[in-house]
Amino acid sequence: MVFLTAMLVIIIIYHLQADGLIYAIIVALIAELLNIFMAHALTKSVEKKMLARIRKLVDGYSKRIKGNRKTIQNLERIQEESVKKLYNANIKIKEYEARLDVLEKSSPDMADGTAENPQHPAPGKSPSEITAQTAPPTDKPTGKNQVYSDLPSGSNRKKLPL
Repeated sequence: MVFLTAMLVIIIIYHLQADGLIYAIIVALIAELLNIFMAHALTKSVEKKMLARIRKLVDGYSKRIKGNRKTIQNLERIQEESVKKLYNANIKIKEYEARLDVLEKSSPDMADGTAENPQHPAPGKSPSEITAQTAPPTDKPTGKNQVYSDLPSGSNRKKLPL
């Protein structure tokens, strides 16, 4: 655009000689005005395109944030339910431990419950208590021989010398 304006100015000055300078200045001003309007229009169109692109990105991120919030709320709800279940399970475990302590503190005849007749359980005992009492001893080491291992069961890795 500037090149064409310059060529037009040179042609006008050449043909009109003295009066051509005024016409050349007028043509140059009009060309600069057109150049400013074209640059303004180009800037506006680029601005609209960038605004649309940014709006699309912002919408995508806002949708992602909303989805993450829903997921977080669902996970928090599941966590609360799990905590309630664990709390109730711990309460039951404490009750069973208390019952077991009471049975262990009582006399050996009552603690066994199956001393006289192994086929019929003692009155007032639940089957889980009887199976807990009659279960064979486990092979876990107790007392000073108990060794802590962070390896999963069945692992063939060597234990660290700690």
